[in-house]
Amino acid sequence: MTFAQYGKSLGWIVAALSIAVGAAAAGDEEPGLDKPLADLRTVLGELRKGGFVIYFRHTSTDQSTAGDADADLERCETQRNLSAEGRAEAAQIGKSIKALRIPVGSVLASPFCRTQDTARLAFGRVAVSKDLYFALGADETEMTRLRDALRRMLSTPPPPGTNVVLVSHSANLREAAGIFAKPEGVAYIFRPLPNGKFEAVARILPQDWGGAAQPARTAAAR
Repeated sequence: MTFAQYGKSLGWIVAALSIAVGAAAAGDEEPGLDKPLADLRTVLGELRKGGFVIYFRHTSTDQSTAGDADADLERCETQRNLSAEGRAEAAQIGKSIKALRIPVGSVLASPFCRTQDTARLAFGRVAVSKDLYFALGADETEMTRLRDALRRMLSTPPPPGTNVVLVSHSANLREAAGIFAKPEGVAYIFRPLPNGKFEAVARILPQDWGGAAQPARTAAAR
């Protein structure tokens, strides 16, 4: 093995260990390795009863626009924002969740425009939470705060008969639960557990909501 190959291999090992440690600290295994997550149809009945935290990564963004290095949270034009596709995805997700009769209570989002827009387009409302601020690039103290805050959110049961929605970023979920949320618009369903713990039970792609809602729409039209 060459030195370059060794370095690359070591990098993958370190990355894998970092994810595993984060997942273990959150009281959860890394999905896809030891326990594949359920799909939407499998958990739909439970979601209709409430009791879950639904974590969305914002929907698709326009990669050609400004990055976030110099983002001004008061000016959307200084940030990476939703693309036309992302705006359509968010609206469709919201329509599908309503058609599926999934009760949604609180809707919280990070202060960035792309997360707030995802929430508003999907659910018609949003409360901004600094605890969901983009974790990428944060210093160690702030990273620890954001990680611990998200873990509290994921482990806190919502009011009876509702589900809580969080709209944030991939880096935050990776730090709190060892899950790298891909692609944009993906959702993870978490069940709060006692003693500040939680478990990921399902992974839902943006298009899955509409696919599950289509039979309901067809039946309603008859």
